[in-house]
Amino acid sequence: MLCAYIFCLVLDMELKEKIQPEILELIKQQRLNRLVEGTCFRKLNSRRRQDKFWYCRLSPNHKVLHYGDLEESPQGEVPHDSLQDKLPVADIKAVVTGKDCPHMKEKGALKQNKEVLELAFSILYDSSGQLNFIAPDKHEYCVWTDGLNALLGKDMLSDLTRNDLDTLLSMEIKLRLLDLENIQIPDAPPPIPKEPSNYDFVYDCN
Repeated sequence: MLCAYIFCLVLDMELKEKIQPEILELIKQQRLNRLVEGTCFRKLNSRRRQDKFWYCRLSPNHKVLHYGDLEESPQGEVPHDSLQDKLPVADIKAVVTGKDCPHMKEKGALKQNKEVLELAFSILYDSSGQLNFIAPDKHEYCVWTDGLNALLGKDMLSDLTRNDLDTLLSMEIKLRLLDLENIQIPDAPPPIPKEPSNYDFVYDCN
């Protein structure tokens, strides 16, 4: 019994080691696809109010970030050609978050609420260029910081990536262990049965 348990543990570890790079690549592609779709961000004005909008999205070839100001929050994606500015990904030097962001180092910025600080990230480029972001929520913050780090060839370290990795690894390992037990998993879902000739069997709550 003990030998079987140890065997299962070793097999689980070996499967995780083999599968993890595939899962991380899948997560990376999902993050980059989301950056290609783009996100609407709020801008902080001099009074630290978020009353203006701007949009940023990655080009389909993953080589350029297109961005620009908006009059109001958009409904759906904003086309690349309607965004006035662009930044080549090759010019990006670093991505920083939280208190390390230039717009969070301004006088009085750290006195604002913790939520804003946790959603802040910045792209640093050239000698002093910067793009400063306040994500609309934690999920978008994780998607963008993961995606930007992936573009720079760095690890994706967000909580979202860890959760996605754990979930997908667990699912994939279970499926592969089912294969080892000779349990046939169909390639296609079973056909939907025809509707019954009547619904007399349905219970009438009245």
